[in-house]
Amino acid sequence: MNTKVLFLLFLVVFGFLAYSKHIQHERAIRAEVELNNTLNLVQTDLETFKLSYNSTHWAYLNQKVDDEDVGRAIERVLELREMLLKLNVSDDEIGDIDACLNRTYSYQRRAQFYAALTEGRSCAVLAADYLGSTLALANRTEFLKYVRGQFRSVEALQNKTAEKWKQTLGSGINFTDYLITGFVVEDNIIKAEISLNQSRNFLEKLDRIPNPTTSQEIENVSILGSWVTSYLEFARGFLMDSTVLISHVTPGTFNPSGQRTNVHALVDNLSGVDVPCEFEETMLKVACDWKEYHKKWGLLGVENGYYSAATYHLLYAIAIDGHLDEFEALNSTFAALRTPTEKVRMVLRLRHEALESINDCSQDPLTSLYIQDAVGWYFKHGDAALEMMVRLRTDDPTAQPLYNYEMAKIIAKNMCPYVVMLSQTTER
Repeated sequence: MNTKVLFLLFLVVFGFLAYSKHIQHERAIRAEVELNNTLNLVQTDLETFKLSYNSTHWAYLNQKVDDEDVGRAIERVLELREMLLKLNVSDDEIGDIDACLNRTYSYQRRAQFYAALTEGRSCAVLAADYLGSTLALANRTEFLKYVRGQFRSVEALQNKTAEKWKQTLGSGINFTDYLITGFVVEDNIIKAEISLNQSRNFLEKLDRIPNPTTSQEIENVSILGSWVTSYLEFARGFLMDSTVLISHVTPGTFNPSGQRTNVHALVDNLSGVDVPCEFEETMLKVACDWKEYHKKWGLLGVENGYYSAATYHLLYAIAIDGHLDEFEALNSTFAALRTPTEKVRMVLRLRHEALESINDCSQDPLTSLYIQDAVGWYFKHGDAALEMMVRLRTDDPTAQPLYNYEMAKIIAKNMCPYVVMLSQTTER
């Protein structure tokens, strides 16, 4: 009797285990089928519907820089490189600078002079980073001597550049050139001021560690030293780029003071929709933080009379602020979806909306400049997230591409009509 009971129990347990294994197998098959279907949806969409917008503002800016301008940017890098060699920095650090210079030379050979110019400035910042890190530890006296000299030099360059730009605008400028080249000039002047302030702040922190003794203090001195000199070099590079561009702007009859009314209307518009950044959800918080960033830069532009930079940044802030409810709705809807396929379909619908918004925009250099982030950053990174999903065979898409495509869409939808209106109503 006991044997029969044990045998029956064995059959029950075996049957249960076999059934459980069968269920698990069936679930695995269904999951694999759904994964394949989901990834096929993504792959097909990426292959069939591609972004074809032609960004033309880079070619426009290339015309505002020549080979000699690039050569002077390279000279600055070589000057810093020589200083590093005298300090016996590592071969790896010199190798990093040389690799950066090779990229600069490559752009220069292809006559992509604006790209070469900005790449050369990044090489100088990299070299300055290594210089500050090494010198602050090796010889604080020499470090402070170098830094103080750089502050005097950059501050003088700052005043000279701002005055030169003021004189250029007073003589009259071409309308399109003001809104494209002028945007870069004014944005760089603002960036230089912010970089100088950051360098000063880091120098004050460094002064509080006069004689580092502990390993933590030594590391902090190295880091702070690199930040002091790299932000100084950022400021120098921004101002030098502005100086280069100012020398190549096209004269005209346009007076930027006429933009005052339009710019203040944008300020009022932003004030009317301005939402405090008090969100906990990541997508909303990141979007709102970027709104605050562009709002700050836009208001700095207004304060300094830099209306080209102000227009761009205020429009950007308004685009985000006016659509925060869309971010909230997207996040809620996405979180409520049950299956990966449903989530992917939602992402792809938004991808198509972003594509349509961008492709509806004109491809003139001004519009291209205004939607550079929509094209070259947000849409590109949305697609990169989907490509990664296919490559890694991930079955549960994140909300990251939703954020990217939404940003691409709202920038294009808000920027492009405004550029058309501006071009039609402003006297050239």
